[in-house]
Amino acid sequence: MGSYNQTGRHKKEYISDHPEKTVHPLNCVPDNRPHGSWTNGVKAWKRGDSGSSDTVMGWFFPPRHRNKGWKTRKSRSITQPQYLQEEE
Repeated sequence: MGSYNQTGRHKKEYISDHPEKTVHPLNCVPDNRPHGSWTNGVKAWKRGDSGSSDTVMGWFFPPRHRNKGWKTRKSRSITQPQYLQEEE
């Protein structure tokens, strides 16, 4: 997960500040994700005790696939019903 663009642009969100949110496990998404096809997600942090550094406990919102490719789907051509084609 060492990609340069996967550092969060938001502040750290701590579990103690948001007890109403569910925390998903860290391993719910693969570590090696293709560069641009995943969202960043929001990590759930735990504050360090007495000067120790903060630790990541999981995800508030796990990374997900972006909805790519939906514009390239071909629409089905509309055909006239059989009874209309016979009258012509």
